[in-house]
Amino acid sequence: MFSLTKLRKALSAFALCCLGVMGMGITPFALADNPATYFQLDGDMKGGTQEKPDWSDVFDSNLPAVGATPKASLPSGFSSPTFVVDFFPATSNDNSLFATGSKDTLNITPGWQCKKTNNVNDKTDINNAYAVAYINPNNHLIVYFALDVASNDGTKDVGFWFLKDPDVSCPAGSGTTSFVGNHTDGDVLIVSEFTNGGRVSEIKAYRWNGGANGSLGTSPIASGGECNGDAFNVCARVNTAVLNGDGANADVPWLVKSKTSNPSGPAYTSSKDLDIGMFFEGGIDLTAVGISGCFNRYLADTRSSTSLGATIFDFALGDFSNCSIGAAKACTQATVNSDFATFTSPFTATVTNSSPTGTVYDVTINESFNFANTGETSCTITSNTGDQNVNGTELITGTPVKVASSLAPGASVTVGISCTGSLNSFQNAIHAAAGSAPGQSDITKDAVVSAVSASACQATVTADLDITKVCKGMQLVAGTNGLLALQTDVRVEVTNPSTSNQSVTITTPVDTKVSTLNQVDCITGVAKSDLVLAPNETACFLGSYNPTNADLVNPPSSAAFTDGVSVTGEGSINGTFTAGPVNATCYLCDTDLDGIPDVTDTSD
Repeated sequence: MFSLTKLRKALSAFALCCLGVMGMGITPFALADNPATYFQLDGDMKGGTQEKPDWSDVFDSNLPAVGATPKASLPSGFSSPTFVVDFFPATSNDNSLFATGSKDTLNITPGWQCKKTNNVNDKTDINNAYAVAYINPNNHLIVYFALDVASNDGTKDVGFWFLKDPDVSCPAGSGTTSFVGNHTDGDVLIVSEFTNGGRVSEIKAYRWNGGANGSLGTSPIASGGECNGDAFNVCARVNTAVLNGDGANADVPWLVKSKTSNPSGPAYTSSKDLDIGMFFEGGIDLTAVGISGCFNRYLADTRSSTSLGATIFDFALGDFSNCSIGAAKACTQATVNSDFATFTSPFTATVTNSSPTGTVYDVTINESFNFANTGETSCTITSNTGDQNVNGTELITGTPVKVASSLAPGASVTVGISCTGSLNSFQNAIHAAAGSAPGQSDITKDAVVSAVSASACQATVTADLDITKVCKGMQLVAGTNGLLALQTDVRVEVTNPSTSNQSVTITTPVDTKVSTLNQVDCITGVAKSDLVLAPNETACFLGSYNPTNADLVNPPSSAAFTDGVSVTGEGSINGTFTAGPVNATCYLCDTDLDGIPDVTDTSD
């Protein structure tokens, strides 16, 4: 029990420590969440629940072939599963060993080298390595890692790198080959030692500080032990019982190739089994130890000790991308252009950083349309909520346009796009890309406007024709054989109404009695020939005919002659339109009926 004096001293020391940390400008780390709270870190691969899954809930086995495949639907909150196979079932070959001189304390390029071997050392040989990321209810990024090895002879030392550079790799050739890629500030190394009795002696995590010219910190950012309920932010477990690989209810879901000269007991029966101390798994709360950002590569290795300068032996390297972006493409109402033949189709493209903890960089978009297939002539950026001034930039197929220099977790950038062409809205697509680090474009997402949405965004194309006909009077004109003849004059007007948004090409109107209608300027009366009517445009026609007694309507006191006219036209975009017939009545005598003077004698 503390005395009051000791308690006061302890509280005073704690307060001074906190003041010192804040005075140095260091942000205190988040409170740790025990990784074993959310995943079955209990020394086996199966037996998980919905609330607390295990490795068999993350991967589906490829049996009888090697490896495993991430499940189509992962447990809630889990992402970025990676499974790396590092053995050949029929040989002792291994294509991924560190060459002599490689050290964790060195930068990757130059520093790390790899090689192949035809006879790998069983004691340091990795069968499989796997990892998965998890975002817990407190929005902490926790990564889980595991490997199974070929032998449990002696004490084992292992390491796990979570690397941010997506280019880290080493395709081993016939001799020694140098790695490519570099360390990035915030890379994490986890080292641990465990015994063939299935006990974890220690586990620590270290941070790489700086980039390619940086160094591995010598003070651990996290220290822990076995996942046994204690409040560690990093912990691990080893199998304390044989995990059998045969049978319908096998403990090992995927293929392994183990060897042991000293089996722990009769439960170990074949190379498909994992004897005690051959399976290692762990987890670390990266948020709690102040680590954030986008990781892209996962490397598990065996080593001579947990010392940072230890000799490193076998490794398994795979993808591990815990950052992602979302992309969405939406259309708004298309409009008919002033040429009354093409359309302007507006779109918005939104790119969202859906990563829980990491910032993404150099966000670009690329229109995926093919001009030859869509009939579009151009697509241009009209607006951008990002920090790049790209308004007016024409989007060219296959050429990315940078719209934002970075996006914090959950942030979005929305770009307005206007496409012009012969299509009335269309299923336009976008390819979005971002980088897990500046200068990268390793995170991508595609989005397309659905057929249903594209149809709903089509412009409503309308047109119609209106036709009117009026009598312009009656005349006595010279007829045949020296006789006088009666002539009826008419005027026809055809209009494409103002409510239309396409032009209409009409035919010359057809009259029931007038054999020829001649087009004239509606104001000057001068002859013209233009049958294409823009919206709110009218075409005028004049014509005449000689009525006969058969055309006479009514008794002489109110005699009149009536004829009808109709017209058809084709829309510049779509549609066939018809107007008429409409009639005009010309009265022979009574001026009060039609406002037109009575018969005019023009026969002289």
